[in-house]
Amino acid sequence: MLIPRNAAVEAKPLRKPGINHALSLAGSCIALLLGLLAGFSQSAPKTEGEAWIAPARAARKQNPIPADATSIAQGKELFVLGCLPCHGPSGKGDGPAAATLERNGVPIRPGNLSSAKLWEQTDGTLFWKLSEGRSPMPSFQETFSETQRWQIVNYVRTLVPKEENKNHVANSGGK
Repeated sequence: MLIPRNAAVEAKPLRKPGINHALSLAGSCIALLLGLLAGFSQSAPKTEGEAWIAPARAARKQNPIPADATSIAQGKELFVLGCLPCHGPSGKGDGPAAATLERNGVPIRPGNLSSAKLWEQTDGTLFWKLSEGRSPMPSFQETFSETQRWQIVNYVRTLVPKEENKNHVANSGGK
């Protein structure tokens, strides 16, 4: 708002701080402090034992790439380039770089992609984790295209041993 040069500016009387004003100010400071602490705790680095959970919207995302022989073969080639150094050739987390990984100065092992627990995660969850990364795992969003990341998801699904895979599919109603 512009005030003309010749316009008189009305002075507002200063309020003398009273007990209500002091309490209101203290309450505002406490609320601000709690808000900052809550924000910090949500953005704090994850510890090794903390679950890595994809947001619900990402977890629901459907894989648009059919898990056919071509997609799986292409996913394997990409896996060898980006994932094998840490996860190893069979996804057990025993790749040549695995022993050197750490998060916040603490040694950490890559996830075991050959575990039947992998089937508890949706394709959308795996895609999100591959895309976003989590230290020390890098984000592959810039490295691989969306199609390539879905192909890696298709290939990773094949790393679970056949028997465990069959048992899980049978126990989950074929889903």
